Amino acid sequence: MEKRILLTVDGSEKGFKAVSIVGDLLKDQTGYRLVLYHCVQQLARFYPGELCEVEQSCRLPLSDQEKVGCAVLDESKRLLVGAGFPADRIDTKLKMDSTDPALDILREAEGEKIRTIALGRRGRGQLETLLLGGVTSKVAQYARYRTVWIVDTPVFQTRKVLVALEGASDARTLTPYAAEYLAPISDLHFTFLHLMPPVPPTFWDDGHILDPSERKDRQARIEKWRSDWIEQAEEFLEEARGQIAGCGVPRERIRTHVLPTKQGIARDLLTEIAEHQYQVVVMGKRSFHERKPFLLGSHANKVMQNVQGAVLCLVDAQ
Repeated sequence: MEKRILLTVDGSEKGFKAVSIVGDLLKDQTGYRLVLYHCVQQLARFYPGELCEVEQSCRLPLSDQEKVGCAVLDESKRLLVGAGFPADRIDTKLKMDSTDPALDILREAEGEKIRTIALGRRGRGQLETLLLGGVTSKVAQYARYRTVWIVDTPVFQTRKVLVALEGASDARTLTPYAAEYLAPISDLHFTFLHLMPPVPPTFWDDGHILDPSERKDRQARIEKWRSDWIEQAEEFLEEARGQIAGCGVPRERIRTHVLPTKQGIARDLLTEIAEHQYQVVVMGKRSFHERKPFLLGSHANKVMQNVQGAVLCLVDAQ
């Protein structure tokens, strides 16, 4: 079955670079169709009616909007073809008079039943993003039952994929997506990573200095907890590895790791991504399903705001 990706373009330099990156990643895969989607913004900071006396005078004529929008789509298509992606598997769609591009992108994906949305990050500062809400952040947070690819240019060209699993539930969500959308891409190397949480409070000191026998007993119980945790993690990691191998990826190109958390899950993931220069990072989004965003302090949001040089794939549970 053909996999469609809604590739949104905004006409910025970083946006065009993101288009080339996605095209290069998927160029040899016949099972993909890219839908180039561009919103021509009209009074982007305001909603209809808020400037009722000047709105019409400020409004760009539809003919001019179409000319601008088609130029962005044409350049994006040219870059995709230049990256090696076949022209006959590219569709284009233009949305004019857009006052909220993020909402239009989400509506388009839902209306066309497209499971994956891809967009480049323009590099807005964290404070401005937090206060005003960038298109990338809004799409990532409110895309219900969809995966969002966030392309932070320039991207590491290492062909390495990191799949970050917090637990067995993540494995059941992220592994099938990686198997369907990424495993068919040739020459990718997969790493399934699980970060162990810190030692739970039940193993902390009880408010008094432990004698040697108590320290020995406490350490033995901590080691038992770690051993049991690693055993459970290795079980779902091995299942994930088997699922990717079943898609034709050689087992020598699939690794699994269980690592202790040092500074925090999000910070440790960012360190792992930077040190090993992963080209693609897959992690769960864990959004609320009552039309609310995932928490601003969540691991996914922290990684989204700070990741560099990677295509971040935020997968929402189906």
